[in-house]
Amino acid sequence: MFRSPPDPLRFQQTTDDVRATLARGPIDLDSDWDTLADRVGAPPFLRPGWFAAWHRAYGDGRLQVLRVRDGDRLLGVLPIEFRDGATLSPTNTHTPLFGPVADGPEAERALATRLLTESRGRIEFAYVDPATSFPETLAATLRSAKRSERRSVLTEAVTHPPYVATASGWDAYLAERPRKFVKELRRLRRRLEEHGTLELAVHSSIHGLEDALAEFVALESSGWKASEGTAIGSRGASRRFYSEIAHWAARRGWLRLIFLRLDGRPVAAEFDLECAGALYSLKAGFDTEYRAFGPGQLLTHDCLKMAFDGGLSSYEFLGTDEPYKMTWTDTTRERVRVRSFRRTVSGDLAALARHHARPLVRKVRGR
Repeated sequence: MFRSPPDPLRFQQTTDDVRATLARGPIDLDSDWDTLADRVGAPPFLRPGWFAAWHRAYGDGRLQVLRVRDGDRLLGVLPIEFRDGATLSPTNTHTPLFGPVADGPEAERALATRLLTESRGRIEFAYVDPATSFPETLAATLRSAKRSERRSVLTEAVTHPPYVATASGWDAYLAERPRKFVKELRRLRRRLEEHGTLELAVHSSIHGLEDALAEFVALESSGWKASEGTAIGSRGASRRFYSEIAHWAARRGWLRLIFLRLDGRPVAAEFDLECAGALYSLKAGFDTEYRAFGPGQLLTHDCLKMAFDGGLSSYEFLGTDEPYKMTWTDTTRERVRVRSFRRTVSGDLAALARHHARPLVRKVRGR
C-alpha cells in the first residue's frame, strides 16, 4: 500500500530533453527514473532510454517530462510531447505501451493534475493499458477540474496484443494447444532438419552487436514487410530507433536477438527484450525461401519455451492479435487511446469530429 509522504509532493520544472539534468542540482533524471522504474517493476517501454531513442527517431514536437518528488526522492514521471497546440504521448505504431511510472496512487494523481495545468489544447495518449489505474485517474482529474478547465474524455481500444502466461508450466501449456497444430510443428521441424543442422542462437552482448543487428535487419526486411514499408530497413528513422534500442538494451542486459540457424544460416529471427519478468517480442522475421517449413513458427515455439524455462511470467507477442499469433494463445491485453478536449463549443465539436471521423477514415483506407 502506498503511504502518503509526510510533506506535500513537489513538482520540478522540466526541460524539453529527456536526458536533461534537474535544475535543482547534479541529480541525473535518467538514473532517478530508472531507479523508480526498478522499484515499481516497470517494463522497458516506460523508461528513459526508450523515450530518448523514440524522440530522436520519430519525435517532431517538444518533449517534456512531468515529475513529482518528495524531497530528493522521485515518486512519479510522465513524458509528454507538445505539438501543434496539443499534448500527446510520445508514441507511434512502434510503441507497445504508454503511461506514467508512479510509486502509488497519490503520485499518479499529482502527475494527472500537473498534466492538466500544462495542457491548453487537446490531450491524446495512445497505447495506454486500461487494466491499470491511470486511465481512471486521468479521467477523474480532467472531469473534476474547475469549471473553466473542465474537459470531455473519450476512450477507444486501438489494439489487442496477445500474450502467453507461463504459470501452468510448459508441458501443461503445450497440452492445451490444438493437437493438430503441435503435431504439424513437429513435422515441420523434422522436414527442416533434413536440410541441415538446426541451432538456436541468442545474441545479448554489446560485443559484436552491429553484425548481429545487421543480420537481423536484413532477414526481417527480406519478406512482405519490405514491400509494405513496415520493415525496420524501410525507413532510416526505424533503423536508428531499433539500433539505439538494441545498444541500450544490451548495456542493461535485456537484449535478446534470437536466431534459428540452419547450418549457420539464419532462417528466422526475433528482436526481443527480457525485462520485468517478461520476454517482449518487438520484431520478427524469417527467410521467405524457407516459408514452406514454417521457420517463424518454429522460432516462436523455441522463444516461448525459453520464457517458460527461464522462469519468466509471460511471453508478450505485442502488436495486434493477428491469426498466426492467436494459434499460440487465447489471451490478449488491451491498449486504448485516451483523448480529452476542453468543454467548449469548439472543443466539443472537435471531439465529436475526431470520434466519428476515425472509423470513417479506417473504412476508406480499408477499401
